[in-house]
Order: sequence, then structure tokens, then C-alpha cells
Amino acid sequence: MSASPWSRPDQSAPPMPEVTRPGEAATGLGRLRRYANLIKRSLHFKYNVARVLSRLLPNVASGIIRGRIYRWAGFDVGKGAFIMGNLLLTSAAPDFYSKLSIGEGATLADAITINLDDKVTIGKNAAIAPHVVIYTGSHQIGPGSKRIGDFTSLPVTIEEGAWVRVGAILVPGVTVGRGSIVAAGAVVLKDVPPNTYVEGNPAQVVRQLPWGYR
Repeated sequence: MSASPWSRPDQSAPPMPEVTRPGEAATGLGRLRRYANLIKRSLHFKYNVARVLSRLLPNVASGIIRGRIYRWAGFDVGKGAFIMGNLLLTSAAPDFYSKLSIGEGATLADAITINLDDKVTIGKNAAIAPHVVIYTGSHQIGPGSKRIGDFTSLPVTIEEGAWVRVGAILVPGVTVGRGSIVAAGAVVLKDVPPNTYVEGNPAQVVRQLPWGYR
């Protein structure tokens, strides 16, 4: 498994302009303006309408309809994608709606958390189980007086046919290779090679898996 690039400073995203960076002073109207913009970008009106509509539907069986609702809200949701329950999508970074792509035939269960500080791509026929957490945003390591440093983000990709099982955690910058399986509760800190089964904290390759088409 290759190392995740999520902590490399040379590939980190620029800090969100509305948030004061460590060591920078912000007072009065300037601080108020920054946080007003941050709150505005956190509202996501059409996403919240989609969540309200989806909440009226039964979980699991209404997956196709829910996929269409999220597509209406502005997300890239492929034909036949099956979303079994409401997705918890979080971010105050720009371009919220363009940062989630769900491929054709993908299956997403309920109680999934996806942070959209950066792009999240879920490939064709991939499957995401309940209580999976996918995060693209983080912070650089600061000095001892304040360890949480500048904001940074990197994309997460789950390739074609992969299966992420219950309660797994994916950190910024990782790719789950096509046809692979991430075991329940695994913490993915590095890229998962294609057609492998990984488990543990941190996730490690346990065995190879055969590739085939149904």
C-alpha cells in the first residue's frame, strides 16, 4: 500500500479565506464578515431540501428515488445509483455541489458521513456500508502552542466495484482501488491496491482478490 499524501504540505489546499490562519489577527468587522461568509457557504439550501424530501421515504427500498433527489439537488449521481438513506454531507469550502460524484450502479447505505472540503469520487458499482466516514479536509500540524495548523484538503476516490464495509474510516488523499474490499471498522491511511482485502487500524492488505465481471 502506498503512503497517503494527505499530510504533504506541497499538495495541500490553500486555507479557506474566511477562516483566520494561525498567527493572524482578526478583529471587529473583518472577523464578522469572514464568519458570515463561512456560515453562508454552510447553508446548502438545495441539499437540505433533498434531505427533507428523502426523510419522507422509507430507507433501503427507496434508493433509486433518493438518488434522483440528490441529482436534482445538484450532485453528480449516475444512473441506477442506489442511496438507501440520507447522506450526511459536510463542508463550508467552495463548490460544495461539484465535489461529490457517485457512479452508475453504486450503492450507498444509510448513516454515511462524507466531508466535501475536496472531491469525493465513488466509482461505478462501488458499495458503501452504513456508518462509513469519508473525510477530505484536515489541518497541517502546527507548533506546540497550537497543534491544529492551516486548513488542508485532498480528494478521496473509491474505484469501480470496491466495497467499503460498516464503520470504516477513509482519510484525505486515499484511493480505494477497483475491486477491493475494506473490512468493517478499518482505518484507511494509505491507498488500497486494486483487488485486495484490507483490514485493521491502520488498514493492511490481508489477501488478494480475483477480478471478474458478472
